[in-house]
Amino acid sequence: MKAQVALRAAGVERPGYVWIAVALEVVTGVMAIPVGVMFLLDPTGVMVQLPPGWIEATPFGSYFVPGLYLLLVNGFGMLALAALSVRRHWLAPWLTGTLGVGLIVWIAVEILVMPETMVLTWVFLAIGLGLGFAALFWLRQTRQLRIW
Repeated sequence: MKAQVALRAAGVERPGYVWIAVALEVVTGVMAIPVGVMFLLDPTGVMVQLPPGWIEATPFGSYFVPGLYLLLVNGFGMLALAALSVRRHWLAPWLTGTLGVGLIVWIAVEILVMPETMVLTWVFLAIGLGLGFAALFWLRQTRQLRIW
């Protein structure tokens, strides 16, 4: 198997399914920002109604670092990505894949370190997978990535 990467300076083609990715990016960003801010304001997690004991036994010790990641990457990063996707920026397909995989890793860490999961955990895992596959097909369709 041989993979080739072709970068483009101009706007890229935007297939119809990218609008689904944009909607997922906006939903993720809008939902992550307030929770990230609440974690930064109250790193114990009480403000978000999470038991402090859940995070104390993890390498993080508090919700500050997860809150920072939520705010900057899953929040503002996803909203910026949605704007780039709408503008057909050549980096948008690559960042869709990057942030999609980042969301998968985020959820994987959450599943590994937290004693319980919530319905939203699995919803955001599905969103991460959706973004990853959308990026893969988008990169393939725009010939920025040739793997098959």
